[in-house]
Amino acid sequence: MKTATKRKECIECAHKLEHDLKERIKELECLYIISSHIESGKNLGQVLENVAASLPRGFQYPETACAALILDGVRHPASAPAGGATRNALQADIVVNGKVRGQVRIRYPRGEEFLEEEKKLIKEIGRMISKAVERNDLQLELKKYVGNLEGLVKAKTRELQKSIQRFEDLFENAPDGIVISSMNGDILKANRAFYRMLHYPEDGSVKLNFVRDKLYANIPRIRPVIFKKLKEKGFFGGMEMSLIDSRGQQCPVIGSFILVDFDGRRCIEEVYKDIRLRKELEQQLIEQNENLEKTIQKRTADLENQRNLLVKKNAELLSLSEKLNESKNKLQTLFAAITDQVVMIDREFNVKMANRQEVPEGGKCYAVVFGRERPCEACPGAMAFAQRRSITLEQPFGEEYFLIQAYPIFDERGQVEGVLEFSRRITQQKNMELQLIQTDKLASLGQLVSGIAHEINNPNTFIRGNVSIIQEAMKDILPVLDACAREGKVAQVARLNYDVFRSNILILLEDMAQGSNRIKAIVDGLRKFAKRDDGVLNDEVDLNEIVQSCLRLTANQIGRKAKVRLELDVSLPRVPGNFQRLEQVLVNILINASQAIDKKAGEITVRTALLDKEREALLQVSDNGSGIDEKARKQIFDPFFTTKRNQGGTGLGLSIAYGIIKEHKGRIDVESKLGAGTTFSIRIPVAPKENP
Repeated sequence: MKTATKRKECIECAHKLEHDLKERIKELECLYIISSHIESGKNLGQVLENVAASLPRGFQYPETACAALILDGVRHPASAPAGGATRNALQADIVVNGKVRGQVRIRYPRGEEFLEEEKKLIKEIGRMISKAVERNDLQLELKKYVGNLEGLVKAKTRELQKSIQRFEDLFENAPDGIVISSMNGDILKANRAFYRMLHYPEDGSVKLNFVRDKLYANIPRIRPVIFKKLKEKGFFGGMEMSLIDSRGQQCPVIGSFILVDFDGRRCIEEVYKDIRLRKELEQQLIEQNENLEKTIQKRTADLENQRNLLVKKNAELLSLSEKLNESKNKLQTLFAAITDQVVMIDREFNVKMANRQEVPEGGKCYAVVFGRERPCEACPGAMAFAQRRSITLEQPFGEEYFLIQAYPIFDERGQVEGVLEFSRRITQQKNMELQLIQTDKLASLGQLVSGIAHEINNPNTFIRGNVSIIQEAMKDILPVLDACAREGKVAQVARLNYDVFRSNILILLEDMAQGSNRIKAIVDGLRKFAKRDDGVLNDEVDLNEIVQSCLRLTANQIGRKAKVRLELDVSLPRVPGNFQRLEQVLVNILINASQAIDKKAGEITVRTALLDKEREALLQVSDNGSGIDEKARKQIFDPFFTTKRNQGGTGLGLSIAYGIIKEHKGRIDVESKLGAGTTFSIRIPVAPKENP
């Protein structure tokens, strides 16, 4: 009879646990749905409508519960009945920046009682709505500043358009024909001089293809030669050839070719100089010489005529020379207008030409451009001379990064006589790239940690609940088994002698309970580390608790290198601040301490204490690692300063930690000696005070 009663009580207890579990699941589902509305909603009014509609789902009697949200005197939904906080109604204030802006209300019209968990739920939802309203206010404030930013963007856009227009004008007004064509011969872009040269409409209305329209005088021979030269060098010029104009006549030209990227694909930029006049002059000179040889003795008068003709042609040549000089001046202007640092060097790294006046000709490029005393270890210019091709490299010089591009210049014999070297400072872009990579890693880590914690917590919840039930059941079962054992009815349980089983089963269950509780503590720490932080400094923070949480998070990394010694003041009062931000600071310092230890007997000491005189809480982390030299110690809190850049360091960890401690109106100091270890000391006021 007693066993049946106990079994009935166990069944009722299980039913109650199941009911409580379902209620908690409803509350979690409600919180998840409302959080989703808040995160995905763009219109605050619609978010409040959705929250009011979803709120009853988290209560015992969702079919009868009535919910409403009042913000700044406006009720959501508008049709919701009015009602205050009575015995059968709950409400939570919407507080933004210390000011009550409204309430979240729910009631049962039939007077059902509310559970304590439901009261906690309504307070949590009130806090979530308060954060959403505060974020909406911040977004409205941000829009005021966007206008100025848009104006600046428009001004920069206009400057860019002017620059593009200047390039287009130079392209269109160039005296020689310039063409950008695809690999299959389609002319993608050409200037007026090219169409004028071949007697096609200058507006480009006729779409041409070099192969299809047979614009080369000798297609089977010319086109493969162009591809072969470009494949070998990437650029070549001075090729004498003939084009066919719209009338079917040959137009002798000198062609230059280079591979370029145009609209996202590989193309060829071609420049054609019209040499018909030169050819005509050459032909005429040949004819004149022949005529002179035949008639020199007969026609003296003809000599005078020929001389006059030569004078005329000479004038034409002078005019052509002037045009060439003008073209040269334009090219020099374009060269000087290039924003990158451009120098031409010889094999001894002497600067032969530069587009900046501050770079003198005749000096060594590594000295006048980069301020070095000897050539760079991986010099793109030397590589271009050796490999006879263009080279692009990123080079660090101290704390600065440069993008260097070197292009070989070939003489008429095909030998590299010089290198054109472009250098651009990309330090800011490099630092931003590293910062984005680090941010992406942290975001991915947060998502991974949150997901793993959730997956571990679900089965562990069942384990903890079941172990508790089994422990209670064993207290009732063991007396029965003891009686059976005394009567000789039970000899073994689980293949163990009963006395061994009896003396160890409760210990095993207790170990299981402690293990599952330890899993829960680790999962809670991971969740707390990964959850979203709004940056509000309104927590009462226990620094000893932060130390224990951070040591759990970093135990795997620190344990491989050092032992941790704790000297914690158990009477240390709580300090006002933000748990997650202070946890971020301590994790960063602990990881840095473990990375600084390169010996077997590594030790990290974490100490907390109350400085009564200053009324400050002290958190101190010391290691016996390699230490920091004086120069690095003075720069250790500077953004982007790092001594571990080759290992992926960004130089942001300690600068962020410095800012967090300043937000808490505290200070962080570092004491270190090379080879003797490092000590970081953090002081945070116990009571709030003004930041000096």
